[in-house]
Amino acid sequence: MEHALPQRYSLLVSGPPGVGKFEYLMAQARTWLEAGERVVFVTLDMGPAEVRERAAALGLDLATWEPARFAFVDCYSMNSGVPPEAREGRTFTVSSYSNLESLGMTLQKAALELGAPVRILFYTLSTLFLHNSTPAIAKFLQIITSRVKTSLGFVAYAVHEGVHEPTTMTLLRSLTDGVIELRFTAEMARELRVHHLRGRWTSPDWRPFDWPAPAVPRGR
Repeated sequence: MEHALPQRYSLLVSGPPGVGKFEYLMAQARTWLEAGERVVFVTLDMGPAEVRERAAALGLDLATWEPARFAFVDCYSMNSGVPPEAREGRTFTVSSYSNLESLGMTLQKAALELGAPVRILFYTLSTLFLHNSTPAIAKFLQIITSRVKTSLGFVAYAVHEGVHEPTTMTLLRSLTDGVIELRFTAEMARELRVHHLRGRWTSPDWRPFDWPAPAVPRGR
C-alpha cells in the first residue's frame, strides 16, 4: 500500500454506510503503525472493544500497538451507557457528544501523551451531527483541523454520504485539504477515488476498493 498521505494535512473520507470507510481508515492505520508512526482513533459510532474486534477481523491486532503507539479517544461508551474501559492502555474518555470543547481538549491531551506527530482518525462525524448544530460542528472542525496541522500532525474525518444535506457535504469538503470518496457500483462492488488533494495531482478515476486499499490512487 502506498504511504502517500502527508503529515500536516486534513482529509475527509466520505461514502454511504457500509461501503468501507472503516476498512480504509484501518488500512491507513496499519501502514502508519508499521512505519513507526502513532495513531489516535476517535470513537463516535462504536466503542474501543468493537474497533479492536473489527480491526482484528481485517488482520490488524491493535492491542499489539497499545499503549506505545495507538490510543483511543472514546466518545461512544459513556454516551451509549457502556462503562468506559478499565484496562491497561491509552483510552481517553469524553462524557458527551455535545461538549465539543471537551472533545477537542481530550483529543489534544491524548495526542500529546502519545507523542506528536500523530495521525488522528474520526469515525464518524455523522454521529456528531445528531447532537450538535452544523455551525457548531463547522467551528469545531476549523479549530481542530488548524490545531492538528499546526502542532499535532494529520487528521482524517469519516462521514456517511447520503444522510446529510448537500450543503453540509460541501461545507465539510471545504474544511479539509483532501477528499477520498467511496461508493457501491450497480453490482454492489466497492470503488474508491480521490475527489481532490490540495497541492497534489491525482487521477480522478474510480478504482476497485478492497482491504488493504491503496492510500491514494496513483496519478497518470
